Amino acid sequence: MKRVAVRATMVTLSLLSVVGVVACSQPVDGEPAGEPAVEITYQPCDAFSPEALAAARIDAAPPDRMPDRDDPPNHACGFLSRNPSYVVVTSAIGTPFSGIASDERFNVLSETEIGGRSALVSDFRGGSACTVSVAIEPGILEFMIGYSELEDFTTVDAACDQATKVATALAPYFPDHL
Repeated sequence: MKRVAVRATMVTLSLLSVVGVVACSQPVDGEPAGEPAVEITYQPCDAFSPEALAAARIDAAPPDRMPDRDDPPNHACGFLSRNPSYVVVTSAIGTPFSGIASDERFNVLSETEIGGRSALVSDFRGGSACTVSVAIEPGILEFMIGYSELEDFTTVDAACDQATKVATALAPYFPDHL
């Protein structure tokens, strides 16, 4: 049963990640979409060594690579943890950090610093995932963990605590630039 819940979580977080990125890049009522997207070359699926993943207590098995997105650029993958059992979707996104606090899709729960960088801990609108968004030029490195009654993390607080722990453990391995 847990295996089905973990796979369902991966699909849900993948969709939330795609919906979130697409929603913030679409023009409204024919208005221009704004500045052109920046280039993101950092690929979190390839970036973290087995030692980095072990520090974050994440399975070193190959991650579930998600399709790359272009507007804004987004490279994402799902890493599995077995104890406790959860999926963390890690995304390098070419969207400004400053836009998260004003984005109605996120309920910002706290502002913090991770690895010497500004970070926001947010409940993704609809109450199904916690995101920890870390400012790394020219965008954000995001860590998303879902929560529901079917998962090991049943509350936003539990999911956010774990997402913050993962981001903090991986902070020494963050790139200088996305």
